Amino acid sequence: MTDWVVLVAAIGVIALLVFQVLLAAGLPLGAAAFGGANVVLPRKLRVASAASAVIFLAAFYFVLARGGLLGVVSRNMAVHIGIWVFATIFGLSALANVASASRWERFLMAPTALLLCGCCVVLALSS
Repeated sequence: MTDWVVLVAAIGVIALLVFQVLLAAGLPLGAAAFGGANVVLPRKLRVASAASAVIFLAAFYFVLARGGLLGVVSRNMAVHIGIWVFATIFGLSALANVASASRWERFLMAPTALLLCGCCVVLALSS
């Protein structure tokens, strides 16, 4: 089962990473990010999207590491703590997206964040 959780989490994190890169590049996808107020993000929010992409890259590493795909590093305490950090981040993101004025964030991003939170919890609790 852990293999499926790693696969779902990895695909979800990569999808969000690509989304943030596209936002940072100026594509008109802003209706699904940062409250949906700007179709094309202003420079400050594009920088924030670039930073988010780096965070998703780190999440990808922690998901793969905790899933055992990077060797014995999955038993490392830093990886164990990191996966809990990402579970918390995704949980808080789900709450923020539920409270958003953007329909895209409420109906797409919130469930995605909740799914990723659940995947990280399963990985954190796996042996």
